Amino acid sequence: MQPELPGDQAEHTRRTRDAYDRLAGVWAGTTDDGPFNGHLERPALRSLVPRPIAGSTVLDAGCGSGAQCEWLLDEGADVVGIDLSPLMVEETRRRCGDRGRYFVADLAEPLPLEPGSFDGITCSLALHYLEHWSVPLRSFADLLRPKGWAVISLEHPFAPPLASQRGGYFETELVADTWQKGDVEVTQYFWRRPLSAVMGAFAAAGFMIEHLVEPQPSPSSVHRFPEDLGEVVGVPSFIVYRIVKKG
Repeated sequence: MQPELPGDQAEHTRRTRDAYDRLAGVWAGTTDDGPFNGHLERPALRSLVPRPIAGSTVLDAGCGSGAQCEWLLDEGADVVGIDLSPLMVEETRRRCGDRGRYFVADLAEPLPLEPGSFDGITCSLALHYLEHWSVPLRSFADLLRPKGWAVISLEHPFAPPLASQRGGYFETELVADTWQKGDVEVTQYFWRRPLSAVMGAFAAAGFMIEHLVEPQPSPSSVHRFPEDLGEVVGVPSFIVYRIVKKG
């Protein structure tokens, strides 16, 4: 039986927040050294962050339990982290202490931060929870200083269709996927969209794509997680963009 999709963005946001609140206590323990987040997506995202970043001010949009915030802090950045889930923000504060600022925010709403106050933004697997990107990308553009950058990871548009997917590649479609993290099972809902829609949204917000990475698992990670990562060798899974403000 297929899961019932949320009827509107408000219901979708509530379900996403509730699911991540449930996952907060097990997220770090299951993803920091896990196959897909820890060994595939996060290394690719970090490879596109311009270095050095010591002394830079960076926003981590969708900070989860704080792994990316911690990495940015260790690289010498001043960090602000935001997340939809209050319990995830608590985990980030517990992890990072008084290094940085962390608060609850919804990317579907304009972000309550000072315009032109950031050198860069990281956004790990968060934008696909929003059907429309004009608000978050406009927030990113407003928050960045001249020559500012954003590194954004997403599900790859050429990834194999999910069981819940009914439309074709060219449709922007809400799909469902069920995850097991530790002893917590949740069904998450997110939008899949074609590459042209992604690129069009970046351009409409005043960004140009400077670089992208389509990560593949390393031989050592495949050896460690053969059942999980062996299946994605040669198969698109994630895509990471570095975008910069035009002009």
